Amino acid sequence: MLRGLLAACLLLCSSLTWAQRDVPTDMSVAVLKQVELPYVKLSSGGFSWTKLLTLGLVDGNAGRFQLSRFVRIRDENDRFIVLGRLNAQVGKPLAVKQDGAGVIREIWVLTEGEVQNFAERVQNQAQ
Repeated sequence: MLRGLLAACLLLCSSLTWAQRDVPTDMSVAVLKQVELPYVKLSSGGFSWTKLLTLGLVDGNAGRFQLSRFVRIRDENDRFIVLGRLNAQVGKPLAVKQDGAGVIREIWVLTEGEVQNFAERVQNQAQ
């Protein structure tokens, strides 16, 4: 009985159970459209007349970016995934960190709550 109570207290007080992932604020948010290693196609996810007029064949908001050979990719559960598993993330919102040359060094696959947090930050900065 005492052991169970002690184990429950340790579990509740442990810092690992309360840990949340903190996405860095200096990252750009985009939607992953296509993966052709070592390049990815990212879109801002907004409305595009070009996409509408071409029936979705051309996305005017998309750009092609190079990935670093040592890119770190984190999924929604804060696990590191290998570069080959990036195809499974197509269509999902990402947070991307680039170096000075524009090469992507870090990718975070975002949850819906994190996307909303980034949108709120942008609105607060605009005011």
